[in-house]
This record gives sequence, C-alpha cells and structure tokens, in this order.
Amino acid sequence: MKKVLSSIRNEKGVALIMAVFAMVLVVFIATEVAYETQVEYVSSSQAVARVKAYYAAKSGVELSLYRILIYKKAMAQFGEQLGENKSLLDPIWQFPFSWPPIGLDDLNEVDKDQAKTIVKESTMDAQYMVTIEGEGGKIDINDLGSENKALSDGVRRQILQIFENELENNKAFKEKYDNFDFDKLVNNIQDWVDEDKVSMNGGGDESSKYTQPDGAKNYTLPPNAAFKTVGELHMVLDMEDEFYDLLKDKITVFGTKGINVNYAPEPVLMALDPQIKDEALSWITKRRSTPELGGPFKDADDFYAFIETKGVRTENMRKAKLPLLFNSEYNFRIVSAGMYGNTRRELTVITYDVDSLTTPYVEMLDKLAEENKAGGTNPPPPPPPTNPPPVNPGTNPATKAKVKIPKGRPNIVFWRET
Repeated sequence: MKKVLSSIRNEKGVALIMAVFAMVLVVFIATEVAYETQVEYVSSSQAVARVKAYYAAKSGVELSLYRILIYKKAMAQFGEQLGENKSLLDPIWQFPFSWPPIGLDDLNEVDKDQAKTIVKESTMDAQYMVTIEGEGGKIDINDLGSENKALSDGVRRQILQIFENELENNKAFKEKYDNFDFDKLVNNIQDWVDEDKVSMNGGGDESSKYTQPDGAKNYTLPPNAAFKTVGELHMVLDMEDEFYDLLKDKITVFGTKGINVNYAPEPVLMALDPQIKDEALSWITKRRSTPELGGPFKDADDFYAFIETKGVRTENMRKAKLPLLFNSEYNFRIVSAGMYGNTRRELTVITYDVDSLTTPYVEMLDKLAEENKAGGTNPPPPPPPTNPPPVNPGTNPATKAKVKIPKGRPNIVFWRET
C-alpha cells in the first residue's frame, strides 16, 4: 500500500512539474508572439506612413506641374499684351502652397467656412508643403565648357567671385582658406567639362591626377562631359565639402546659358561683380519686385543704368560681356515635402523647357558672335527681290504667326526622392 501511495505521489509531482513547464512554455510563446506582432504592427504602420507621406509629396509635385503649365499657357497667350508687365503672371508659380491650407484666419468668414468645409470633407489625411523656384537665376556650371569664350569666362568669374565674397564676409572661412588657390579649383571644374584632355593646371593629362574607377571600361575621370547632377561636383579634384556647400545652392546643371537677373538669388547677383553688395544689392531686389520703382529689368542697358545710379561702376561687367537674361522664367525646381505623423518624405523635381530656350539661346550666341568681331564689317543686307511673291487677298503680311500654346505635362529632367 505504501508503495502504491508513493508511486501516486511521484506521478503527481511529475505532472505538476510538467504543468509548470507547459505553462512557462505557453507564456514564453505568447510573449514572443505578442512582441513579434507588435514589431510587425509598428513596422507596417511605418511603411503605411512612408507611403502616405510619399504620395502627399507627390500630390504637391503634380499640383506644381499644373501651376507651371498654367503659367506657360498664360505667358503664351497674354505675354505680348502685358509687355513689360509680364511679371504680373509670376504669382501663378511663385507663392508656396500647403495642404491643409494655411493663413485661413486672414480670410473673410464666408471663405474661411468654405475652406474649412473642403478640408473636413477631404480624404487627404496627410500634409504637404511645396515651393517652386526658378532655375534660370542660377549659374550653369556646365557653361564652363562652352565653346563661346564670353560665356565660359563669365561663368568662371562668377564662381571665383562667390569664393571671394565668402573670404570677405566669413572670418572662419578666410582663416582656413586664405591661401587656397581657388583658380586651380575652378580649373579642375573646367577640366571636368571641357572636351580636351590637357590639364589647365600646368598641362599634362587630366586623368593622371585622378584615381580611376576600378573595373570601369571606356570610362575615365574626368569624363570631359557635362555634369549630370550638381552632386557630381563632389568628385572634382580638390573639391571639399565646404566648397560644395558654398556652391550647391547657387549653381545648376539645367541653366539657361546665362543669368536671369530678374530671378537670380542675392548670392548670384553678388557674384556678377564685387561692387554689388549691401545697399546696391538691396536696391536691385527691391526694384525688380516693385512695379512703382520700375519692376523687373527690361534689358542689360536698363540694368546697368539702374545700378550705376546706386554707385556701381559697370565698365568691367560691360567689358566682360556677361551673359545676362531678362525674359520670363523657363526652368523650375519643385521641392515638395509630405508629412504623415512623424514621417517625412521629400521630392525634388526640375522641369526644363527646351523649346522656349532654343530661340533666346541662339539669339544670345549670335549677338555675342557679332560683338566679338574685332573691327570686322557685317556683310550688306541682301537686295530686295525684283519680283516679290504675290500676297494672297485678305491676308496681312505683318500678321504674326499663331501663338503656340503649351500642352501636356512639363518636361521633367530630374527627380529625386529623400
């Protein structure tokens, strides 16, 4: 009997141990499942947030592309009628836009209620903020390789002036780089884009100064080709991060073969000539944005005449034949930031209008070619035809060609997601 009771007790002990072990195992499995579920939930939520933030940013880009198209259509249809007042159309693309809209408190009660109703009924639960900038006001770094000497020399002087301005205005930068040869650095940039393979720094083969890519076939550095992106500037010999950071917001690889004075940011205007700073710079930016003061500059003569009244001597700029532009903006940079919760995605898009840029560029090159003729004489104009072609009845020979209205999506040449 005692043996039976002892056996029963032993079995109960084993069963208790197994039950405790099973309970511990179940608790462990449940804990792991709960943890993995939580991790998957957080991961999925973050993925959803990234997707929503991305498409919010993309919504801002699409709206901006539509604004640019509207601006170009309005410019094509009404630009000639507006004449010197074409800048009246600029607000179509210039003002920043956000969703949900901000600044509702400045509206009257009716518009405010209507806007709030639209926001409330919208299915967009993410946010975005988008800005549009003109690319034509920046320095095109690829023009260093232009066959037109006036254009390449003008770009070179502007880049060097950026460094000179920084040396003058930044004490820490001056202490660190006062003895640095920036001419040599600009030579390296020009060696990157020009067609020849001879270094501008003492001759010799340009590629001998670079460590060539491993395994790359039919590709050497420098490539003697245009920069594809501004970021490629990092690869240029002697290009330090501080130099790149100083240049990146003032240069572009999608320029208009000149500086559009009416849209150029202040650092680019300062790069035109060392005399353009402080008060003169303030007057330039004030004049081009104020119709009462004259509004945007009409041409180079108007620009030079104005800055001369502010004490800036223009002899050097005139002599250098800087490629200055004064027409409407053609190329645009869109920066759209989408937000959902704590997640942010940003899209940077650049549009390039090849058709609109062709004619002004050809005209500028022709003008520079004529100005570069040293003492040459222009050939006399051809004599009028003896028997001019008949004019069709009811047509006016002076009638202008029908204006071509832009259609479709603006041409996108750059798209970056961060």
